[in-house]
Amino acid sequence: MKLFTAQLQDVQKILPLYLGYRAFYQVDESPEKAEKFLTERMRNHESVIYFVEKDGMPVGFAQLYPLFCSLEMKRIWLLYDLFVAPEARKEGVAQMLLARADQLATETDSAFIMLSTATDNVRAQALYEKEGYVRDTQFFVYNKMVS
Repeated sequence: MKLFTAQLQDVQKILPLYLGYRAFYQVDESPEKAEKFLTERMRNHESVIYFVEKDGMPVGFAQLYPLFCSLEMKRIWLLYDLFVAPEARKEGVAQMLLARADQLATETDSAFIMLSTATDNVRAQALYEKEGYVRDTQFFVYNKMVS
């Protein structure tokens, strides 16, 4: 398996994984909008996307967004998307992606990586905790839909 940093020309390669991720979370896949979304994030340097190939086929990806922590006065990374194709699960793909996210945080002198996952996604929770992520018990997260 090989890990790559996605470039603009890789959008078509990772698009099926992104659509699978959206389907996993029961969101309309919207292929045209999804392609445009990924393209814009990359073109505008608004995210970093890593993907893993096995036998030349993309089998997993992670997308991180840069943020800043006013308290730490440093950059932080939001690991918003992580998806591994069903046929490649339990083969170390997610661990490779998480390790590369850790490396990015180190390279950019970041305070931490934050992520969230569905409350019923216990497999992902177990992986994150195994990889050193700690569930936040001090803060509640609130969302307000605006559209």
